[in-house]
Amino acid sequence: MKLQLALDLLDKDEAISVVKEVGEYFDIIEVGTSLLKLYGINIVSEIKQIHPHKDVFLDAKIIDGPEREASLMAMSGTEYYSMLAVATDTAVTKVLNIAKKNNAKVIMDMQSVTEYKSRSEELKKLGVEYFCVHKNSDCGDNLEEAFSEFLDIKEITGADISIAGGINVETLPTIKEKLNPDIVVIGGAVLKASGKKSVAMKMRTIADS
Repeated sequence: MKLQLALDLLDKDEAISVVKEVGEYFDIIEVGTSLLKLYGINIVSEIKQIHPHKDVFLDAKIIDGPEREASLMAMSGTEYYSMLAVATDTAVTKVLNIAKKNNAKVIMDMQSVTEYKSRSEELKKLGVEYFCVHKNSDCGDNLEEAFSEFLDIKEITGADISIAGGINVETLPTIKEKLNPDIVVIGGAVLKASGKKSVAMKMRTIADS
């Protein structure tokens, strides 16, 4: 199970500081959408200078201008980037084709998809191999209900799926045991912690256990 550090921040200096402090404990370092908008794709090279062997994910949330946006992602040198699953099939196909040429992986973000079962099946036919599912906060502490979308999409597609949404040290063991996702996205649990390194180390231990 891979761990992804989500830098959902507005300050680049703070983001770089977090990467230096805890980046070694994560497999993928994510540049959040707001951070990407503020500082652009060059932030990828800054992260790579600190951890050259870590994969970087740009939460670009592509929906239109597929050729232009996917070409921009190629210029950045990132290994992963996101596209909204509500985009048109034509846009999805164009982005996937460009990503393939650049050995990049497109994570299809299922936010705002109402008929997620049929849409995930359609996306699989288009060649999508990676999905991201967000926790339904209305389900409270019931993880299987909260991530029911994850379970359904996994069964339908057999694809690699990342899950996100308020995951912390307390819930991570259960998530691994019951869901065993390919990638777990960690944000606030580390970013808001007074002892970031301690939290990151515990999560790494859980992921590798």
